[in-house]
Amino acid sequence: MLEIRTIWYWYLLFSLFLPLAMVFGFARMGSGLTDRASLIYIISGSAIFSVANDGLYTVAVRIGSMKKEGMLLYYASLPISKVAFVVAIVLARLVVTLPGMLAPLVFGSLVYHIDLDFSPWIVLLLPLMALAMCSIGMALGSFINSLELIQIVVNMLLFMLVMAAPVFIPMEALPAPMQILGYLLPPTYAADALRHALNQTIGTAFYTDIAVLTGMIILSFFVLNRWLRWQIK
Repeated sequence: MLEIRTIWYWYLLFSLFLPLAMVFGFARMGSGLTDRASLIYIISGSAIFSVANDGLYTVAVRIGSMKKEGMLLYYASLPISKVAFVVAIVLARLVVTLPGMLAPLVFGSLVYHIDLDFSPWIVLLLPLMALAMCSIGMALGSFINSLELIQIVVNMLLFMLVMAAPVFIPMEALPAPMQILGYLLPPTYAADALRHALNQTIGTAFYTDIAVLTGMIILSFFVLNRWLRWQIK
């Protein structure tokens, strides 16, 4: 948290830039997308990509940096759980980058003149998505020794997770194998829940998405705390 406090403006700047670029760039592909359904997929997908990046990339790279600097040995010696350690990293980052996650929703609705419902559920949904991804980041950061390799693997995995799930593309437009894979990935449920919230269609499907995300978080934290050991070499 101390490191983030000293350079928070850089974190905020970069967390704003990529989602806004995606909202503008994806909507201009081909002859340009103007229908409401496509624009909502682009706007919500950009926000989910930003959240997935914070949950996966931030944790993996931070753990890798701590190992490289020798700091992880100190934290491993403290009487704290791995779950509390990882959650602290994610929440400290979210304090600064939450405006970047909300920016594509506000920017997209203003630029493309789309009426969106900014439900309070969105503020809960985005941290849930980040927490659902952070265990994967912890595992990658712990098991891979090279910081450069961590960055490469995480970037590849991040794009695969987002593109394999129906985040920017409707589920029915994906090939059958990717549809099956999509049901196993947290971004699928986060993106679907976000679209329900923006479309003012909060109901059974929305609460089911929230429940599945929560279940994924509990399961991943159980695995993280039980089987993943501190890797300090």
